[in-house]
Amino acid sequence: MKKDKTEIRYDILSNEWIIISPKRGARPNNFQEIKDCPFCDIEDQEEPKHYFYKGKENKEKKWTTIVIPNKFPVFEEDCTIEEIIENNLYVKKISPGFHDLIVTKEHDKFISDLPSDRVEEFFVCIKSLLIEYKKSGIVKQVAIFHNRGEKAGASQPHPHYQALALPIIEREHQNELNNFKKFYSKNNKCLHCEINKIEKGNKKRLIAENDDFIAFCPFAPKMLFQIIISPKRHTSSFDQIGEKEIKSLSKIFKKILLKYDNGFDSLDYNFFLHNSPLDKEYPYFHWYWSFSPRINCFGGLEMGFGLEISPMTPEEQAKILRKM
Repeated sequence: MKKDKTEIRYDILSNEWIIISPKRGARPNNFQEIKDCPFCDIEDQEEPKHYFYKGKENKEKKWTTIVIPNKFPVFEEDCTIEEIIENNLYVKKISPGFHDLIVTKEHDKFISDLPSDRVEEFFVCIKSLLIEYKKSGIVKQVAIFHNRGEKAGASQPHPHYQALALPIIEREHQNELNNFKKFYSKNNKCLHCEINKIEKGNKKRLIAENDDFIAFCPFAPKMLFQIIISPKRHTSSFDQIGEKEIKSLSKIFKKILLKYDNGFDSLDYNFFLHNSPLDKEYPYFHWYWSFSPRINCFGGLEMGFGLEISPMTPEEQAKILRKM
């Protein structure tokens, strides 16, 4: 195996995959050192894969949103599959995948600062990437996420959003898939559709709602002021979203992020897309977005045993968020 290639190693104790990616160690950190912004001047980047302008892909290379290959990728498309077993126990392998960056043009404007049509463009971009990754036939799980601020793991201040297509399904997502499948097999109903009904009905944890989406604090949150945005229409993958739903999602998405921006002082956060894997159909799954503010400080109980402790009920958190 080449030393600069990403290895996926199986931890037999925890039943999960661990990624070792030497290229990630070479990433510059513009929060630590002031430099020219690599996303304001994209000439130093690899040729963009997609240009988006006025909500559509643009062949003339005009852009307000672009997709560029990550210069320090976790996974790469053009690598050969390899697998090694050590001592009949340890497994490590190299597999192809994708690692792209979605970059919006303005240096100092996040999703919450953009007009609604630009937020829609962002989601059109994500939809097109999912279709592309699915067609490749080389990946399983997709991870689309944003790190805002140093506490959330961002290495550059210019707003950018990451899209990874992985050759594995990691443990936490596999557990979630199993729970969805188990509930569906027993009840012939979607688990998240039932959750949506409960949250819409009792309104204790409800934060925002429109014709197509519902936003709420989860019943058992892992972080303070965690929020979920879930589509009311049952679909398993984000690439199935329609035009009207993109407009609705853009409005509620921005509304939630503005609560974080206006209600807290310099809040760092992550948001993630929970999507069905791309290797086959998962009709029992229901995609959704999750928002995790970096307020909690994790200690030994959280890190060592996975037991999160919250000083406030989600009902109290939702009440605060509704007023923001």
